[in-house]
Amino acid sequence: MISKLLSGAMVAGLLLAVSAPVVAYADDAAPKTKADCKKAKDMKWDKSTNTCVKK
Repeated sequence: MISKLLSGAMVAGLLLAVSAPVVAYADDAAPKTKADCKKAKDMKWDKSTNTCVKK
């Protein structure tokens, strides 16, 4: 019984460790250059911070 619980916890930890970078990458998918920002829909270039932000 305890071995099943421990193996389940290990599998859950492994899945969390693998999925965390994917979620972080998806959040950081905003265009990095002014030219890419102009092409993106619903985005505008912020001159003060030199980043692409949502309108």
